[in-house]
Amino acid sequence: MYTDTLMLGHRGAKGERPENTIDGITYALNLGLKAIEIDIHLSLDNRLVVIHDDTVDRTTNGSGSVAKMDSEQLRALDAGNSEKIPFLEEVLDLLDQYSFTLFIEVKSSGCEKLLVKLIQEREIHHKVIVKSFNHRIVKKVKEIDAKIRTACLVYGLPVNAVNMIENARADGISISVATVDQALVELCHHHNYKVTVWNVNKKEDLSVYTQMGVDYIGTDFPSKVTL
Repeated sequence: MYTDTLMLGHRGAKGERPENTIDGITYALNLGLKAIEIDIHLSLDNRLVVIHDDTVDRTTNGSGSVAKMDSEQLRALDAGNSEKIPFLEEVLDLLDQYSFTLFIEVKSSGCEKLLVKLIQEREIHHKVIVKSFNHRIVKKVKEIDAKIRTACLVYGLPVNAVNMIENARADGISISVATVDQALVELCHHHNYKVTVWNVNKKEDLSVYTQMGVDYIGTDFPSKVTL
């Protein structure tokens, strides 16, 4: 078994607490997780807000497009259990209180410069990993600041994962458990690239991926799916 594998709280603790909220994130951190994944969008007034969808309909008591709402409107919504949609800065503040790696998934273009600025101002290059399904965003972040670690998100199985990673100037891959295989993990590790998989929501399924030697395993249920 690959003892260096770490569990990653998907959207904080999506299956146990309201997703992408401070409550969910701190819940997972207090369980002892050393990695958390969140999603960010850009509000109408250019604030980075922590939410997965491009609308607020599914995860709050409101409706409408995130990009067409300002931060005051977004913050007035209930994101579950009276939680607010967090500003990214609020999540970054937790890096001062807990020891963990924060995976920031960029869901919309236009966030890159502002995100990099926040990382630079706080000098947290070693504490964050920026990832996206849009590999042009991944590449742009790296072009702005080569010190920021990045990962290519992918649902599928690339012919050559290393070529994909290197085309985006990234540091690793984040891939669905539905498609990852041993050959991909070995190829990436041979070239010193990290492999994250998502999501494992049954404890009995963990051994498949620890034996593959992946670096991070995402889960929605951090209190139940533990190494």
